[in-house]
Amino acid sequence: MRKVYSSQDVNLVHFARSVLVANKIDSVILREQLTGAVGGLAPLDTWPELWVHDADELEQARQLITAAMKKSEPQHTSWICPGCGEKIEPQFTQCWQCDTEQMKIDIW
Repeated sequence: MRKVYSSQDVNLVHFARSVLVANKIDSVILREQLTGAVGGLAPLDTWPELWVHDADELEQARQLITAAMKKSEPQHTSWICPGCGEKIEPQFTQCWQCDTEQMKIDIW
């Protein structure tokens, strides 16, 4: 087994595992229950970790996780509504004027 990902946020570790599961890469989360032990252990020693069973899949798993994390990052620039041309602030995914959804381009 090889460690492929670790984060203090258990939700991110579970998200990363779901990416691997969707790509049929066998993995397991370790140290998930140690977050309550902070104080008795160094903080980094309590972070949940995602491990892949097959070392040959390690690089593929890292690439998939990196791509998924980058794709899920919030947009930081305004966008133009394809329906009416209105400029929309980045935190919104739907046009306030015509209800058109923001177009996403998948790079998977």
